[in-house]
Amino acid sequence: MSFHDAMPTDWIEPGATAVVSVDGFPVAVANVDGTFYAFQSLCPHQGTTLGGQALRDGHLIVCPQHSSCYDVRTGACVEPSTPDGFSQDLMTFPVQVVDDVVQINV
Repeated sequence: MSFHDAMPTDWIEPGATAVVSVDGFPVAVANVDGTFYAFQSLCPHQGTTLGGQALRDGHLIVCPQHSSCYDVRTGACVEPSTPDGFSQDLMTFPVQVVDDVVQINV
């Protein structure tokens, strides 16, 4: 495993997320007040895309399909899905910023 360039730091504003391809693997990236976090791009419940939406409360991402809520800083499921109580955490990935480029280790 090694770090790969994912995107420039100015690609997403604080409070936003995006999906990038890192070494051929889709990864969601969140900007939390200028600190970047990377996590699996699909909800573990039913595979709904998580990236590309605004963060709630600055650090939470909500699955648009069944409302599971995750802390992007840790991957922890903080609110289970509404229909069945599913509560698996997200996989997260190490991030570093070098010369204004977000790098992710997948």
